Amino acid sequence: MRAFHETRSYNKGWPVQIGTVHNMSFLAHWHHDLEFIYVRQGSLRVGINSEVQMLQAGEFAFCGSGDIHYYEHTGSDSELIMVIFNPRLIGAPAGWPIEQRQHSGFILRADAASISSSVDNEQIRQQLAAIMEQLLLEHEQQQAHAETVITGLLHMLCGLCLRCMPAHGPAIRRRASAAHLAVMQGLLDWLEQNCTQPLTLQDGADEAGMSVFHFSRFFKNVTGIGYNTYINELRIQRAEQQMSIRERKLIDIALDCGFGNVRTFNRVFRQLRGCSPSERR
Repeated sequence: MRAFHETRSYNKGWPVQIGTVHNMSFLAHWHHDLEFIYVRQGSLRVGINSEVQMLQAGEFAFCGSGDIHYYEHTGSDSELIMVIFNPRLIGAPAGWPIEQRQHSGFILRADAASISSSVDNEQIRQQLAAIMEQLLLEHEQQQAHAETVITGLLHMLCGLCLRCMPAHGPAIRRRASAAHLAVMQGLLDWLEQNCTQPLTLQDGADEAGMSVFHFSRFFKNVTGIGYNTYINELRIQRAEQQMSIRERKLIDIALDCGFGNVRTFNRVFRQLRGCSPSERR
């Protein structure tokens, strides 16, 4: 699991990934590629930039190029359809949406008591659900000209999302400014590269150019978790990769991954994974 600026490799060189995912959790990250999820069943907590929603079955979220997003499994069994692809497939190699606008990345079920202005979005949500199901079917069946059909469906997917989000008028959500998002993108990259070093909250604030107080609040608002927890998660992920090498001692893994001693490694591992490293191994 990558947890920062993700650079994706696609099978066969065609820049599309389509599939189902169950009970997904993923640290805050960002990438140039576009990411769309449709909740088939259950519920999932999703954060996009500074907005957080608990998505229910039938609801939809999308992340444009550079959006910082995370997923959190909350205990309810969930199944998602996930579609990730390079924006060059829809004629936007520099990123999508092409125009800067404030928009929400969530398309939710219309409230039964809502006013008629939400009817169009409800219809679009139903159309998006059908497109996501069709994308999955085309990917699984791989009939003749599947790539052409899938590319057309991706254009429809993006077009309907834009139709939901007017380019003008009041902002639908409080979104972190483009400048702050750029700072956070750089910070997540920096944390990935330096997480094995002893990093303090002051170090993070200095890297972001903020006061400690504002940085702490901003970081949790965008990523959904605290700064130290995020760093520890990065370290544990690295440790889990190394633990597959049976010859490596746990103390060596702990030190290589940024923990001062094996006792701290054991404590943090149990906090985040619910068991000790030796039990997981």
